[in-house]
Amino acid sequence: MPDIYCGAMINARHIGRRIIIAILDLAIVGMILAGAAALHFGAYRVTIFGVRISATNEWRPWLNAGILLVLRTWLAPVVPAFKRLGLAALRGLRKVGSAGLGLFQGARRAPMGEVALFDIGSGRRWSARLSELAIVTAGFASLVAAFTWPQVREMHSVADMGDPLLSIWRLAWVNHQIWRHPSALFDANIFYPERLTLTYSDPFIVPALTSAPLFWLGVQKVVIYNVVFLSGFVFSGVTTYYLARSLTGRRDAAVVAGVVFALHPYRLEHYSHLELQMTTWMPVSLWGLHRVLAKGRLRDGLITGGAFALQMLSSLYYGMYFAVYLVVMSAVLWLGRRCPGRPILMLAAGAALAGVLVGPVAFQYVASRPMMGDRDLGTVGFYSAAPADYLKPHFRSYPYREWSSGGMAERQLFPHVTPVVLALAGLVVPPVSVAQAGYAMALVATVDGSLGVNGFIFPWLRAHVPGYAGLRVPARFSILVGLSLAVLGGYGAARLLARWPRARVGLMLAMLAPMLFESLPNIPLERVWSQPPDIYDSLAHQPGAVVAELPVPSRTQLVWSDTRYEYFSTFHWYRMVNGNSGFAPPSYLELLEREVDFPNDDALAYLKARGVTHITWHGAFTNPGRDHDTVAMLGARTDVELVAVAPWEGSESRLYRFK
Repeated sequence: MPDIYCGAMINARHIGRRIIIAILDLAIVGMILAGAAALHFGAYRVTIFGVRISATNEWRPWLNAGILLVLRTWLAPVVPAFKRLGLAALRGLRKVGSAGLGLFQGARRAPMGEVALFDIGSGRRWSARLSELAIVTAGFASLVAAFTWPQVREMHSVADMGDPLLSIWRLAWVNHQIWRHPSALFDANIFYPERLTLTYSDPFIVPALTSAPLFWLGVQKVVIYNVVFLSGFVFSGVTTYYLARSLTGRRDAAVVAGVVFALHPYRLEHYSHLELQMTTWMPVSLWGLHRVLAKGRLRDGLITGGAFALQMLSSLYYGMYFAVYLVVMSAVLWLGRRCPGRPILMLAAGAALAGVLVGPVAFQYVASRPMMGDRDLGTVGFYSAAPADYLKPHFRSYPYREWSSGGMAERQLFPHVTPVVLALAGLVVPPVSVAQAGYAMALVATVDGSLGVNGFIFPWLRAHVPGYAGLRVPARFSILVGLSLAVLGGYGAARLLARWPRARVGLMLAMLAPMLFESLPNIPLERVWSQPPDIYDSLAHQPGAVVAELPVPSRTQLVWSDTRYEYFSTFHWYRMVNGNSGFAPPSYLELLEREVDFPNDDALAYLKARGVTHITWHGAFTNPGRDHDTVAMLGARTDVELVAVAPWEGSESRLYRFK
């Protein structure tokens, strides 16, 4: 029976690798054909299955083909000598620069907490590890696709027209600006003439950069957003799988842990927030932490710090809260290992690496600090969880939606029953290791952190640690509650599977079936416009244009304010006095007050004084009576003239300019 099982596993890995190589071959051929078409026909746009693919110049398809060819050659070298040369070179690099190749450590059966993620000890083992990675990634991708099927089916739709449109703008802005003027990355095109406006919210630079190839291919922005959004679920499950596998030594238990974190119900609470799905790097940093405290090697310290930095640059909120988590885990593991000295130096090196990577971004936030100031304590209190919030599910949870009424925004934190039961099994069933004790302590600390002003940790952080006074939602500590439950649940699954090995299949079904049922989502969606109104085409070749988008929202509508105009700006990138972010500067609040009676003399004079050169009026965003009156009043004025008018969404959009 074991021989049959091993043979099946090897065959599955071989088939999976062949499929990946075949897909890459097809993609390379497609890129070459696209490049040839671009050389022959010039720039073009094609829509296939609702996805727009474009080539804006001749070199992009060839560049993409080259990148895919390198990846394909790495997976399956055509010339055997190349493979031998590559492996020899990698072995030499490991000897010369072992500190930079920690992930390529030779695999061996090791005690819990010391199992290697990847192995390059031999070509066969390295190939097997890559195959496992491909199978695990494909498995979690299939799982996430099944549980978010409405989203996968409607990749042009989002949860609402608020934060998702803001996130599309941020992804697009980083990819637009960082390749052209990286020094001006944080001076975004919103809230003119304010500076450092990208710091008003999370720039999530790492997810934006990883999506760059999709922007180069010309994929529609909302589709790119959804790909990045769903990748947060997938790769969080993958990295949690590897962390749990390294701690328990079992792949089946690691699958359970990965599923718990990938489908953590807290993700449904924040289904509108892209950055709050970016949790991929936390398990990687914890994996490095376990290794550096076990062996005291520099490479593991650098992995810990580097992964922490990538988490900070993926989600600043989570990075700040994860720093607390790492401190608690480090303290427990260090004390449990009788206070070794060498790991402290290695972790200091990792912290230095994190500082180098995060420092340039942190500097921008320090510079904008005088503008934003501290978060109001009343607002922080509103977003501080209460213990009862952990019994309140979100309306997007299908099995528990009947119990969701009355829940507070960002405070519906019910973690589901099955993960809690498995985590308890991981703590109650002996033996209990130092690592398990560490995750238990981290669980307690993060629950207390989510209580915000109602707890102990967050008030102390707010008073004594720079940066925490600027955080608005302590309840977001709850994502780390989910990570703790996932790892402890992996321990619980490992203990149960080890105690009753003959009932392995039945136990896996007993653990996964209720967990998957509890995770069934209810996901209503709204379709995003594929194109903005055509009026913006008339702004071409006017680099100094400053636009005022009207109508502006009222002060009571700030939660939805101007995200639609930010989305429109991704098609033209002109500066505008409008904007939406986690912080609204005083100049924007003044704009809302002064434009209540637009287009009277005072409102237009204020816009001109703010440096506005062009005004848009979108009839689709106002009532028909107001739209007719405004258009008539603008037509009667002598200080503005109509530049363009276009039908859009059952009404008209108009572009004016000051004479």
